[in-house]
Amino acid sequence: MSENALVENIKGIPPVTRFYTISSVLVCLAISTFDALPSLYISYNEIEFGLSLIYQSIRKGGYLFALKTVGHLLLNSYKFLTSVLIPSGIVGPNKFNALLDIYFFYTFSNHLEADGKFKGNFPDFLWFNILCSTCIYIFSFIYNIFQPQLFFPHEILLACITYVWSRANKNAKINLIGLVPIKAYYLPLGNLLVKMILGGPTALIDTLMGIITGYLYLCVQSQTIPFYNLLQEVKHQRVGQNNEIIGDSIYDKGYLKAPKWLYEILKTPYTPPPTQSKIEIKQQPSNVNYWFGESAFKGKGYRLGD
Repeated sequence: MSENALVENIKGIPPVTRFYTISSVLVCLAISTFDALPSLYISYNEIEFGLSLIYQSIRKGGYLFALKTVGHLLLNSYKFLTSVLIPSGIVGPNKFNALLDIYFFYTFSNHLEADGKFKGNFPDFLWFNILCSTCIYIFSFIYNIFQPQLFFPHEILLACITYVWSRANKNAKINLIGLVPIKAYYLPLGNLLVKMILGGPTALIDTLMGIITGYLYLCVQSQTIPFYNLLQEVKHQRVGQNNEIIGDSIYDKGYLKAPKWLYEILKTPYTPPPTQSKIEIKQQPSNVNYWFGESAFKGKGYRLGD
């Protein structure tokens, strides 16, 4: 492939996915080459220590030291972004897992942003990532209060994006880990089982946290109460033979727009929310081939290296 063709392919990747993909590769290079993990990763202990210093300084009247500590925390706030770019595989013995994490993230994020739910709407997909990443940090910090654990937001956000993709393409046929043919509707459950077997309880909790985040996002977009949605789906959902069509749940409906101020910052014309007829999920199972089996990936593709 010529250099110009490679550049054009990279430019063809939608902006949010392109940022995540390229930045994650650069972050992995920085960690592997310069041992930059402490400068890029933010931990619960780091935040807890900073807040503790501020509290102790205020109690003892050391307001100047407290202001310096606040300033230090603000200067390190960039780590909230860079931590999302770090795949968990980069800190393990097998660095190839980091490449797999980046590729999976690119694959599902690319389709979701370009051809899937968001259909190329840059501000809306960015807003989706901002909301879900914030929720992930809140969940992980709360969990750390009771059970200290090293979390990687990149892996949790991947589980979230995969879950939202599976809800939008629930009748697509895929092969779990290339072996077990399932419908995309069951992909989150399959991921939980695989993570539990290969990664243990830590990986299971990361994946579960991502699924819960994606579920809450869908609840917000449909303006419905979480557990009520789940009960309604169990009550009305038909699940049986492999060729049955899995219909939409209540919280598959709706569409969450980014606020107008985000459109203004990005200098993008504001578009009204799509009508329900345009956002309803197609119920026909797809027969389009994909790298891990049959999938509902349709439309123009954006693959690295093609």
